[in-house]
Amino acid sequence: MTSNLEKEDYLIQIRDKLRKDGIKLWLPPYFQDSQSSATDIKILSEDYRKILNIPPNLCEEIIIELQLNSLENLKQKNLFQDKGVATIKIKVLHSNSPPGVFSKKLLLSSKASELKDIITIEVNIGNAGIKLISAGRVLKDTDTLGSQGVKNGSQILAIILSETPTQVSQNENQIRELESVKTDSTLLALDNEYMQLEDQFGNPIKIPPNERKALVVAMALHEKGKASLKRNEFTRALVFFLEADQEFRQCNSQLLKTVDNYALLDLDIAWCYLNLESFAQLPEAFQRLSRCEEKFCSTYGNNLERLIEIKGTPGNEEALLMRLHLLQAIVLYHQNKRTEALNLFHKVEQEIKQLRVDENSIMTLVELGYTTKEATIGLRATRGDVNRAANYINENRNKRVEGRRKAEAEAILEKERKKLGLCVDGKQHVDPNFLKILVNMGYSKEAARLALKNTNNVISDSIEYIQEHPLPGPSGSKSTELLSFIDDLSIELEDAGFDARMAKMALKRHAGDIMKAAEELIMNDGIVPGDLTDLISEESLENIKRRREDNKEKTDALNRLKEDIDITDDDYLDINLVQEESFLRQYLSLLEK
Repeated sequence: MTSNLEKEDYLIQIRDKLRKDGIKLWLPPYFQDSQSSATDIKILSEDYRKILNIPPNLCEEIIIELQLNSLENLKQKNLFQDKGVATIKIKVLHSNSPPGVFSKKLLLSSKASELKDIITIEVNIGNAGIKLISAGRVLKDTDTLGSQGVKNGSQILAIILSETPTQVSQNENQIRELESVKTDSTLLALDNEYMQLEDQFGNPIKIPPNERKALVVAMALHEKGKASLKRNEFTRALVFFLEADQEFRQCNSQLLKTVDNYALLDLDIAWCYLNLESFAQLPEAFQRLSRCEEKFCSTYGNNLERLIEIKGTPGNEEALLMRLHLLQAIVLYHQNKRTEALNLFHKVEQEIKQLRVDENSIMTLVELGYTTKEATIGLRATRGDVNRAANYINENRNKRVEGRRKAEAEAILEKERKKLGLCVDGKQHVDPNFLKILVNMGYSKEAARLALKNTNNVISDSIEYIQEHPLPGPSGSKSTELLSFIDDLSIELEDAGFDARMAKMALKRHAGDIMKAAEELIMNDGIVPGDLTDLISEESLENIKRRREDNKEKTDALNRLKEDIDITDDDYLDINLVQEESFLRQYLSLLEK
């Protein structure tokens, strides 16, 4: 245990006792005639060191330090009231050096970019990139500090992303990556072919397009942050998490109540604050943890009963609850609620013991073909039973495969619906299943589609419609609806082995009658006379090129998003307990000494 930790522990206790005793160090008898009363401070220190069991010199040193801070805060408050000049405390976080803290005086009408310039000069970091964080949000350069919630006395986190020329280049890449994640996920958000929202068993989640867009971007940023967190890049992870937080806030509260992603994000942000020793963010961390606990209780049940009902075991989500309890205990400790903190730390200690898994059991499952993560999660879920763990892993794999198979089938069906077009009521698309029924009855696909469209998917009325409105023969005018449907009709002929272009031409010659088109193709060895350029009359070469470029752009965006993200199912449950145990030992040593 370091002397700094000891001093911080004593400071927390002394500050809390001063508050409870109603002692104001900036007022008489402790401060009068514009100076500190050494005698009264010494008497107070002697009383406190006996009550709190603190070394005498250290107790007096801390009280004097608290008095100086109080006087400085009073001065800053008066300056702000008289002249509107705010004092901002800035904590600089840099991967290559220990944290530094300093204060700057400026108007809250100043832009965040101006504060960045001040920090750049103060810490001499040249062209380094800086991200400013206040009250859980990344400050925008172009907006004023006051408009973004910064107040007199606020502490701002200044995350330095680089310094040396090599690091400057890396920083530019990091900033580009952040913006790229936002752009790429926005591009793919509404395209199920590239990104699909799923529940834990692979079943699709359907939400309105505007909500879906914000949720997909938020989840993409969260995943990038988690990738950084696994590498212990806490400053970088925090930037991604807080950007994700802003996107989640664009979703309505009802949506956020149906998914636990936002609660997991709150947990990850609080975890970053702890690892960055950013204790000034404790009030925000407390709010986030309270919100996280509330969501876990509503989702899993107060005693995890809903979780057990759905998944059959609470084993892995207990790891999340353990981390939540650890963070809550640390917040209680810094609030000097020592008894409550100690009780909760002991609870965490028991939870960690339950979550530990035997290394030999993991290796046994790995030898059977499972991944280390699957093995760990499976063993936690089954309390270390290897056979049951293997069954658990297989069952979850099968559930996800089945869920995704259903999702793919639904996606194909939805795609078909959109191709078939809206019915005349404007509320529903032509039903592909009803279309198949009519085709099996002998009607052409196009005739059936038009009938279903004009009768709002009523099969009996559709049959009557087909009889009263027969399609024109090949010499008739081209139906634009038929032309838009040709690509879909030709797939069946392509599957039979015919050339795609010839299949489309035959279908157009026979007004969508697939049987007649197939007969002509068979009789003519798959060759149908006609002008091939006619096949693209409805879709120009420019449109085809644009569509291909759009698909390539989306594929590239997906590949960028997938970089360094672990797409293993249940990856968020894979907590190795090492850091948790380290923090537990550290805080227990402070409370039990």
